[in-house]
Amino acid sequence: MKQKKKFSIIVPTYNRPELLGEFLESLKVQKFEPDDFEVLIVDNNSENDVKKQIEDFINQNPKFSGVIRYLYEPKQGVGYCWNNGIENAQGQLLIFIDDDASLHYDYFITLTKDFKSPIENITGGGHVSPVFEHQKPAWIYKYIMPVFAEINLGKRSKFPKNKHPFGTNMIISKDVFEKIGKFNPDIVKNMNIVPPGTLEKDFFDRVRKANIPVYYFHDLVVWHFIPQEKMSRDYVKEQIIEAMRINKEISKDKGFLNFIFLFGNEIIKWLAAIFLWFYYILSSQWEKASMLLKIRRWKTRELFK
Repeated sequence: MKQKKKFSIIVPTYNRPELLGEFLESLKVQKFEPDDFEVLIVDNNSENDVKKQIEDFINQNPKFSGVIRYLYEPKQGVGYCWNNGIENAQGQLLIFIDDDASLHYDYFITLTKDFKSPIENITGGGHVSPVFEHQKPAWIYKYIMPVFAEINLGKRSKFPKNKHPFGTNMIISKDVFEKIGKFNPDIVKNMNIVPPGTLEKDFFDRVRKANIPVYYFHDLVVWHFIPQEKMSRDYVKEQIIEAMRINKEISKDKGFLNFIFLFGNEIIKWLAAIFLWFYYILSSQWEKASMLLKIRRWKTRELFK
């Protein structure tokens, strides 16, 4: 397909009309040239009428006519939605946003300022700031925040090798997909539990293997809504266990040495956790201390299952 735009915003959605509505509301304050932008809403078999919701929004906001496009993805899973968006995108730079995220008011302006044509060999992600529906529990500490897709690398310009962007706010130029392929949805075995970064880690491992830099764009900010039902220990537990299961399977597929590396890394994390546990105990942060050891135990049990 001939590329006619500079920027394609790809937003998968599934059964979250209220949150999708919040995302659409965040578009209204954006300042942009319609010829440069398109927004692709990828409906992943939602029970609600996503197409009508988009049509109603466009009717109420005519400036988005020709900017917002509806796509339908019959295969269940965010990876299939992303790949659908990639195949249909007309932009040079593809921006992946979750339907439960809202854009900072200057997001489109920042994209226009930061990226000039031709846009090539770009991968990375922006700042993701979780917004909790209710007060964040005391047991949620900074090392748990990746479960809620938080990304905050300060003023760094690149992601460190042990980190990668999340699909909540991910930026990739279209030519990169032509070089290393699209996302691999088959990694996900349980569609009901998809920890943040599951598909992204596999993709950015291939990016780094191809010696393509992974940039951090601190001025591209989204707000990620965290509902009450996700603010529970059970939710965090299932996310952490599933993430370890997937990492274990990927490591085994890559060979015995990769699995040994994963095992060695877990030992190092246990040592670091013990030191941090003492700090939390001495500073009377009992709930954080308890949760810290629980997480390590959950991960280690899954590793040796």
